[in-house]
Amino acid sequence: MKILGCFKVVPDLDLIVEEDWNIENHLHIDTGYAKLIWNCFDEGALEMMLRLSDLSEGLNVVYKLSALTIGRQKTESFLKTLYALGFSEGARICVEEEEEILFSPEMISEGIANYVKKIEGQDVILTGIQSSDGNNKMTPYLLAEKLGWPCITQVIGLEPIDEEQLKVTSQVSGGCIVRKVKTPCVLATGNAPCSYLRIPTLKAKMKLGKRPVTQLMPEDMGMSETAENVRVTALNPIDRKRNTVVIEADSPQEKARCLYEKYLKERLSEL
Repeated sequence: MKILGCFKVVPDLDLIVEEDWNIENHLHIDTGYAKLIWNCFDEGALEMMLRLSDLSEGLNVVYKLSALTIGRQKTESFLKTLYALGFSEGARICVEEEEEILFSPEMISEGIANYVKKIEGQDVILTGIQSSDGNNKMTPYLLAEKLGWPCITQVIGLEPIDEEQLKVTSQVSGGCIVRKVKTPCVLATGNAPCSYLRIPTLKAKMKLGKRPVTQLMPEDMGMSETAENVRVTALNPIDRKRNTVVIEADSPQEKARCLYEKYLKERLSEL
C-alpha cells in the first residue's frame, strides 16, 4: 500500500515579538528570520504513518511511505529527515514565494492532486487538517474532491488490516468513531496523540539523509493554471488587550453597588 504524507514547513510564530508584526505594503509580515518548524498537524500525520508501518511488522502488509511538500529550498532538509526515518520517496514542488499560496488552498490541492495523477499514484494521502499560518482548513476537502476519493478528518489513529483496508479512528464531538476504510482515501489528522515526530539516529542521517529530493515545477503540476480564488485585501493584528475596571469600596455591598453602577448598568441596558 502506498501512503503519501503531505506536509508544510512554517515559521515559528512564537519567536516573533509584537513589535515585529509590521504589515508591509504587499500585505505580508516578514517572518524570514524565524526558525522553520513542522506544521503541528502535519507532524502528527507523519508520525502516524511511521507508527502504522511499525504495527505492520509481522503482518502480510507492506507500506511504502512517501512525502510531498510545497515550498522553498529550505524545506528539503525536512524531507531528508523523513528519508532517515524510513520514507522511501520525497518530493518538493518548488515555490520560492510562499506568500502567493498562503491563502490559496485551491492551488495547493491542485498541485497535490496532479502529483498523484501524473507522477506517482497513491492509495492513501495523509495530511494535517490545517496549517498554523494560513488556517484555511480546506485543503483536504478540495484534494478529495479533485481525486474523487472519500475524506475523513480529525483522524487520531491508524491500524493495519490488509493491503486494501485500514482501521481509522477519528474524533467527533463527545467521543470517537472507529471505521474500516477501503482505499483510496484522503485522511486529515487533527489533535492526534502522536503529535511529535520521532528523531532519527545519527547513523540513519548519515546513511539515508543524503538521498536526492525530487524537484517539480508548479506549472508542471497545474498550479499556475489554477485561478486565484482568495485575495488578501487587509491584514490586521488581533487586539488582545483588555480594559480593566477596579472596584474600590469598604464593604461587599458597596462593591456590588459600584460594580452595577460603573460597569453593568450600561451594558445591561444595551441588551
